[in-house]
Formats: sequence, structure tokens, C-alpha cells
Amino acid sequence: MKKITGVVMLLVSFITMNAQGLKVTGELKNLSENTEVSLVDGVTNQEIAKSKAMGGKFTLTGKTENASIFLLGFKGLQQKIPLFIGNDDILLQGDLNEVNAIKYSGSNTQDVYLEYMAVITPLIEPFIKTMQSIQTEKDAVKKDSLAIVSGTLEGKVTNAFLQLTSKYNQSPVSTLFLIQFANMFPSIKGDMTNIYGSFSGDAKKGPFAAMLDKLVTSAEIGKVGTVLPEFKQNDVNGKSVSLSSLRGKFVLIDFWASWCGPCRAENPNVVNAYNAYKSKGFTVLGVSLDQDKSKWLEAIKKDGLAWTQVSDLKYWNNAVAKQFGIESIPANFLIDPNGVVIGKDLRGADLERVLAQNIK
Repeated sequence: MKKITGVVMLLVSFITMNAQGLKVTGELKNLSENTEVSLVDGVTNQEIAKSKAMGGKFTLTGKTENASIFLLGFKGLQQKIPLFIGNDDILLQGDLNEVNAIKYSGSNTQDVYLEYMAVITPLIEPFIKTMQSIQTEKDAVKKDSLAIVSGTLEGKVTNAFLQLTSKYNQSPVSTLFLIQFANMFPSIKGDMTNIYGSFSGDAKKGPFAAMLDKLVTSAEIGKVGTVLPEFKQNDVNGKSVSLSSLRGKFVLIDFWASWCGPCRAENPNVVNAYNAYKSKGFTVLGVSLDQDKSKWLEAIKKDGLAWTQVSDLKYWNNAVAKQFGIESIPANFLIDPNGVVIGKDLRGADLERVLAQNIK
């Protein structure tokens, strides 16, 4: 009987241990007395717990189904601290005036998150600055030089990212960063299915895994060598235009918006390609993610976009963009006269290069 009782007690203890929720304890200098501290789910934006600080200390308790990103906030302060945690007992120690120096203990996922940030941040900051310089640079020669630099910097960022995903292929932190990087870098987006396929365990659980499952499914749409699915949307005059109505031509389906700086910077390249090949069976079908029709029409006129444009004026909820899993713009698909995709996300000189290879 004692043996049975012991087993039962051990089982109850195990169940209780696994049913415990998350606990966030803070010991922070320069945290004013009675400051309200809250923990908000970074995905749903729902408040999980709140408390008040006393003597620079606070404790928050709650529960989450899966490890995810949370934001630790302090009423009256703009500063928020990201925590990638599950049902962990995590301790924060340091100075609220020196957030980057705060020490964390008690959560493996937070440790992985901090390693990602430590490795990626110093690499991605110069890349972003270079991309911003490209958008504002007027001199063509300097613009080309900056493009070469950005390509080198992009390679450093993506290589570091791939090394981290290989090291932490069972962590949901890798899943979150894969979503972010697939939206930023065409090379990662193109290899997203393979990268995600190498993940296992907790990396395939939770809200970010659910997002990636949808992204991977949509990523299969528009692959080179496949027929692009049919769609219809209204043009600037409210007339329905179908993709199939352009069958028999090479067509660039170009996703853009008047408010998208990189899209507007890319438009001159698309105009040049259109003018060079429109007499040889090539056209463009613009799909805009605009909301304001007047701004959409103004951008079409200002950028000299002479081809058919369609939109449902629903911003990121544009039906065609959602159908094709478009998460960032500019984005495009180039199809042949049979509707088969022969190019994807072609920018700059790449578009004219692929057109020259296929249109004789």
C-alpha cells in the first residue's frame, strides 16, 4: 500500500509541476514605488498579469499554453522589455535605466532569444541603414555601389541567421525569427519550406508555428514551374479584370502600394522593362494594397504606370495578396503565355534579364 501511495504522490507532484504557470519576478533599480507593472501577450495583445512594484521588486503570475513573446511594461514609461517565455519562473535583475544590461535567469527560451538579438542586431542595423540610403540616393553610380554593399551585408545577416536556426532548430524562438526574416529577405522566403522542415519539437508548436504553417502552404503557390492560380479584381474604373484574360502574354503580376517607399523606388525599373518589351508580348498587371483610391490614382499617374491596375482597397487584407501569401511588398510573379511562373520577386536588372532570356 505504501508503494502505491508513493507512486500516486509522485504522479500528483509531476502533474502539479507541469500545470504551474509562468512567474516573472523583477528586482530593478530606478523603478518608482507603486509603479504598475504589466505583462502583455505580444501576439494577442491581451494582458496576462499585472502588479505593483514595491521597493524596486514585483512579481507577476499567469499561464500560457506555449512559449511566446510577451512585453513587460511599466505604467508611465514608454520602455517595454520583451520576454520570450513559457510557463517559466524567470528573474530579472538590474537597472531600469540600463535595460540592455538587465540579467535574466530561469528561462531557456529567453536565453535563446537574447542570443539571437546579440548576434543579429549588430549585423542588421548597418543593412537597414544602407537600404534607407539606397531609397534616398539620387546618383545612379552611388546607388549601384550601395546596392553592392547591401548585398554583402544581407549575406552576413542571413548566414548568421541560418547558423542560429541550425543550432536552435527545436526552439520556438527560431520559428519567430524565420517569420520575420522570410518577410525581409527573398532568399530566406524562397528557402522557408526547407528551413521550417528542419525544425522539430517546440519549434513546431504554438502561435508562430501556426503562422508558419500557413506561410509554408501559401509559399507553394507561385513557385517557379507551377501555373499561377486564377484571380479577379476590379480596376481603377471598377471593371473586373481576371488574370486569365491576359493569357497569351508574358505578364508581371506586381504587388505594390502608393505608401510603399521601396515599391515606388522599384517602379522606374518596371516602367523601363514594360517600355522595352510591351511590343513583344509583355505586360504588367499591378495589384495595389492601397486603401485611399485618390492616393492610388495619384501614384499611378506620377510614376507613369501605363498598364492595368487592380485593387480592392483593403490594404493588407487585399484578397489577391492574401491568396498568394504576400506578407511584404514589393513582390511579383512573372508568368509565361501559358500562365506558368518563370520568375519571382524580380527586382532591378533581374526583371529585364529574365525577360531577355525568354522573349526572343
